[in-house]
Amino acid sequence: MVTFNHSDSGTPEKAWQAAHLPDRCTSLGVSGLERLIVVSAHPDDESLGVGGLIAHVAGLGLPIIVIVLSNGEASHPNSSTHDPARLAQLRRIEVTDALAHLAPNAQVRLLELPDGKLTENVDIAEGAINEAIGDAGDSTWVVAPWRADGHPDHAAASSAAERAVRTHRARLFEYPIWAWHWSTPDDAVWSAETVRVFELKPAEREAKARALALHRSQVRPLSESPGDEAIVPAGFRAHFARDFETLIEVHVRPKPQPDAHADPNQSLPAGYFDTVYSYGSDPWGFETRWYEKRKRAALLAALPRQRFGAALELGCSTGVLTAELAERCDTVLGIDLVEQPLGIARQRLAGRPGVSFERRALPGDWPEGEFGLIVLSEVGYYCSAADLRRLLERCRASLAPGGALVACHWRHPVVDYPLTGDAVHAQLTHVVGLQRTVHHLERDFVLEVYEQRPALSVAQRDGLVP
Repeated sequence: MVTFNHSDSGTPEKAWQAAHLPDRCTSLGVSGLERLIVVSAHPDDESLGVGGLIAHVAGLGLPIIVIVLSNGEASHPNSSTHDPARLAQLRRIEVTDALAHLAPNAQVRLLELPDGKLTENVDIAEGAINEAIGDAGDSTWVVAPWRADGHPDHAAASSAAERAVRTHRARLFEYPIWAWHWSTPDDAVWSAETVRVFELKPAEREAKARALALHRSQVRPLSESPGDEAIVPAGFRAHFARDFETLIEVHVRPKPQPDAHADPNQSLPAGYFDTVYSYGSDPWGFETRWYEKRKRAALLAALPRQRFGAALELGCSTGVLTAELAERCDTVLGIDLVEQPLGIARQRLAGRPGVSFERRALPGDWPEGEFGLIVLSEVGYYCSAADLRRLLERCRASLAPGGALVACHWRHPVVDYPLTGDAVHAQLTHVVGLQRTVHHLERDFVLEVYEQRPALSVAQRDGLVP
């Protein structure tokens, strides 16, 4: 994530004008567009980024839905005159006034998610965008903040939009805002292959300027007190007075359709996961979904010891859980079937002592050595019943004396997986020599810990009970 300070002078608009982006990039037309869905992380993002496009589509009489994810209440964290509640109230009024000017017939949906914490609420945002898209095809455009804009809320809005589009045939575009401030025209992010320019008519430019002016709490100081300075001062606002708007087209491959004829006697091949990762670097939302963060926290809390020696993580993916395991283990070996997520994992944990990653096809290509902790999280149901039995036996044989095997799996059926999560954990109960010491069951996932017999409880290890 790029770091920047909005109070810095940034790249002047004259530098962007000299770059002549319209001469370098493809012009974007709206031929075939039948409906526009605009996603805004904060009130004013939509007016800054695509106010002209909104006005143009409104002029065509096409339906428009604008989804504003937060109230923008964190815009002035150091204000002594406006608390977050008052800012939220002002900004709700401002965005509805601005959109009434740009597109009087647009539907405006205010989700009122917490400003600055959209990363923790991607699921809710995704659901709202999914609902807006409905059964639409590629005649619907979804336009969201740019994932590389340098603001975590913008990245979260982009993630929610991409996930929603993956289940539909809508087209996805993203609009930069803060990138005009921290970037320069020579940066590689402005690739002619993906950047599109949408030319604005004079009336559309005027409508956009008026809409921006209606976001008074952002374009004007709240007061003369320190901390009440304008967030979008004149110098920065100049980037949005151009006679064109800039969008980045994101080519999203559709979500893979389940194979109704999945063979329970055949483990999923590497090619399946290569396809999944071709849709994005975080296809399961490990980094953004609250569900995943909460589940990791539950898994870590279930570990029977505060610290372990050597740990083995099966199916480590991009290393999100690996990073947290490394805080509790002397060494961690992460294994995955495909190379793309391993590259991300290695980069995530570069320089972290004791952490390594290997590409292996399990259960056949099993690593040597003993491990005090083996983590089998969201992996078992990819195996055939026979491969799962082999995998669990190898886990048992590789546990160091006093070691623990923790398993966690999604419980809802996925038709293209050979097994269900419940079937995986049912098989765990048959592993000879292991005793279940933790059993946590929810509607969504099952989490269990198995230790070598006889196993002491955590309280017994701490001397609290005999």
